[in-house]
Amino acid sequence: MFKTMPPALAGTSPEASRARQACEAAMAERTPLLLVAEEGFDTGAIARWIHEHSRAGLPFVVVHPAQAEPGEIETTIFGSRPRPGAQSVEVLGAASAFVRAERGTIFIDGIADLPAVVQRRLAQLLRDGEAKAAGRVPAPLQARVIASALPSIHSDVSDGRVRADLYRRLTVQEIVVPPLRSRPGDFVALVPAVSAEISRRIGRPSPTFTQSALTVLAALPWRRNVQELEALLERILRAAPDDGIKQEDVLAQLSFDGAFSRRAPSASLREARLRFERDYIAAVLEHHQWRMSDAARTLGIERANLYRKTRQLGIARATPAQSAASR
Repeated sequence: MFKTMPPALAGTSPEASRARQACEAAMAERTPLLLVAEEGFDTGAIARWIHEHSRAGLPFVVVHPAQAEPGEIETTIFGSRPRPGAQSVEVLGAASAFVRAERGTIFIDGIADLPAVVQRRLAQLLRDGEAKAAGRVPAPLQARVIASALPSIHSDVSDGRVRADLYRRLTVQEIVVPPLRSRPGDFVALVPAVSAEISRRIGRPSPTFTQSALTVLAALPWRRNVQELEALLERILRAAPDDGIKQEDVLAQLSFDGAFSRRAPSASLREARLRFERDYIAAVLEHHQWRMSDAARTLGIERANLYRKTRQLGIARATPAQSAASR
């Protein structure tokens, strides 16, 4: 199912290329791996892609700590509660994820959600690299552990929410998935990849996107990354009258308050385009602290044209008093 690369890794930006190359390198390894990504990325799809290219045909066992009770998670991973008394070697029950995965992969979706007792046992198990299963003598672990975490993982370790020894065992390899807002140039590859999957799901031909439509999409903040992009593209594909997606098709599905919910139509497409253009140019100018040359370079236009557009669209730099009042 995931033989092809997950859309989240599509693109030619340095950030996407580094993440993709790190995933490909991880396919040749057996050591634990941590995927660090913001909300809105399907890290499970990335983990499965690595699994299918390194342990194809073997079990892929998924554990969702946030969706179960603490005791249930402990049983899911180890197959049983810890036995009384000190144990020199971890004992796994028949229902343990490690037993079920055999020589395959265990994906733990969110290590910060693991209960403290599970973190302790897992850190010890990864440290020892062996366990007893079904009453047998201690044997090396065969399954590979891939886990995910939010970028706040470093704070979680500092605050004690995640055990430092567990984090150290899992970060023998660490891959950071870059957020969409940091890679606008990747939308040329990312949008077709995501829209192709949506098209198959809703039963319509894969569309093409004009350059102006891609420019609008690349300019959005994408606070929930691919999840947000998928939701917006599905609305666009269901509403667009043909298979060529234009700028106005994108604008018709956007609100301008930063949310991606469709607003009631109250303006013409020309007015919507002008509103977006004004908001976007103003944001670029603010980002560059009104350095016109830098802003024009980001926008891909001549500086003289930028001066002309600011006059036409009524964009003016806020005075210090206005800036203070808006805070």
